[in-house]
Order: sequence, then C-alpha cells, then structure tokens
Amino acid sequence: MRKWRFVFLAALAVAAAQVNADSAAPFELPDSASGTFVQRKTLADVEVTITSSGTFRFVKGRSFVWNTLKPLPSTFSATPDSYTFTADGKSTTRKLSELKMPEGMRSLVKGDFSGLADVFDVKKETGGFAVFVPKTRELRDFVKRFTLAGGDFPTRFTLDYANGDRLEIELAKDR
Repeated sequence: MRKWRFVFLAALAVAAAQVNADSAAPFELPDSASGTFVQRKTLADVEVTITSSGTFRFVKGRSFVWNTLKPLPSTFSATPDSYTFTADGKSTTRKLSELKMPEGMRSLVKGDFSGLADVFDVKKETGGFAVFVPKTRELRDFVKRFTLAGGDFPTRFTLDYANGDRLEIELAKDR
C-alpha cells in the first residue's frame, strides 16, 4: 500500500470522529475530541476479520492520535505537517510534504475537510447517515465508498475497499 493511503485512512478516521452528518456543512470540527474505538478489518481474499481496539484524541489544527491497544499496541500520531507511526518500540516519522498523493487529498490529510466534496460525491441520508463515493479514478482504484453513521458525533465509519476488503470502525466519544 502506498504511504499516502495509510495517512489518508487516518484522515478519514479523524473525519469519522468529527463529522456532523446532519449539519448543513459537510464537516463541523469541534475544538477537540477523544474516546475509544473498535476497528474490524475484513480481508475478502482470505475471509478473515481482524479486530483491534484503542483510544483516539484530536485537537483541531494541532494533532490527531490513534492509539491501538489490542491486539498489538501501536500509535499513529499526526500534526498538520508530519506523522509518526510507533510499534514494537520503533518510530517512523515522515513529513506530509514528502508523501506522493493526489493533490485533492492533501487538505484532507491536514484536517481540512471542507474540500471533501471536491474528491467525493456526498449523499446525506436521513438519521445521521452519509455516503461518500470517490470522484477520481485513482481514488476509486483504492476505495469503493465510505459511510458515516450517527448524529452530532458519528458512531460508525465503514470503508469498502475496491479489492473487496472492508474496514469498520465504531467510535465512542468521551463525555
């Protein structure tokens, strides 16, 4: 997987944790949010589902941390300029400017979701449900669609990959 795709997934996770699918604006970011997640990745080729869980923390315009606690501890943290992935006591840090990615997604990775409609067709459904379908071929080669479900704070994020794999994330916001 290209490095930008991993960072893009993290950006979508931030979006899932921050989107208000019922609002007039596609994304309404609070100043900060934190909570827990359960993530299930289903691999279509081998019919296996991998479940992980942990915590997340987001501070608007400053940082995002996705801390996987089970089954294998790891931490992904991002700022508007760089990201770090830590696992097994080893950390890798990269500048976002070094990543080769479609220009339309660079703003998403930096936490600016106002341009999401430039790269996705957005269909809002009743009951706090939104479906995002990629507009570009490059993105469609990677993801078929993603959905957000919930109200003021989405509780479910589903990403259907072009290869048949599926990622489901359930979020619980700290009170």
